Amino acid sequence: MSASPDLFDAVLRLPLLDCARARSELGWAPRRTALEAVGEFLDGLRQEAGMETAPWRP
Repeated sequence: MSASPDLFDAVLRLPLLDCARARSELGWAPRRTALEAVGEFLDGLRQEAGMETAPWRP
């Protein structure tokens, strides 16, 4: 299974978010690192994981 060029371009253009305000005002901290999140995303793609809603269908 291969990804479409449009999907690849969309992933390359994902915005980077600064969570400093959430950390300072709410005491929030992420549970996972960015590398862990990307790793889980890639594992899901390899396993063709998904859910029964339109954007998440395998």
